[in-house]
Amino acid sequence: MQTAGNELPITVELQDMMSYSKAGIIGMIAMVLVVLLAIVISLIIKAKKNAPTPVPRVVSMNKIQMAKEKYNRLLLDLDARYQMGRVSEKEGYQELSKYIRHFVHDVTGIKVQNYTLEDIGKLNMPMLYYLIAECYVPEFAKEGTGDLSESIGKARGVIYGWN
Repeated sequence: MQTAGNELPITVELQDMMSYSKAGIIGMIAMVLVVLLAIVISLIIKAKKNAPTPVPRVVSMNKIQMAKEKYNRLLLDLDARYQMGRVSEKEGYQELSKYIRHFVHDVTGIKVQNYTLEDIGKLNMPMLYYLIAECYVPEFAKEGTGDLSESIGKARGVIYGWN
């Protein structure tokens, strides 16, 4: 080695390839894990969307008749309270939606109480879908936009027509 005057000698040492890149390797592993996690999540979501429709349980005709009578009384009471002005249209539609959903759960075992309208559409129960769809706008609107008594009548018809 040569030095010029009082300069220190220049030394170059090769470093082990892994000695300075641990953070890089950890970062790359983290990126791979994030990508794999995203793939797994997307597959789970896709599987849920394509999940088969729940199979309704078999309920005795006696239980179905009792449910029909129970929900008919609830709907008649709701209509009477609405006519007397004790329930607003919005509150009435919220109750109507709740009663319809609980009736279906009682007679089928399918927990439609937490289903979205899209989920209900996948059940192949068109009358349930149309009743819940009819409730959606008035249920969430600030001002009344429906005819609650007419909707209650339709719901009673669907309940009594249920097999």
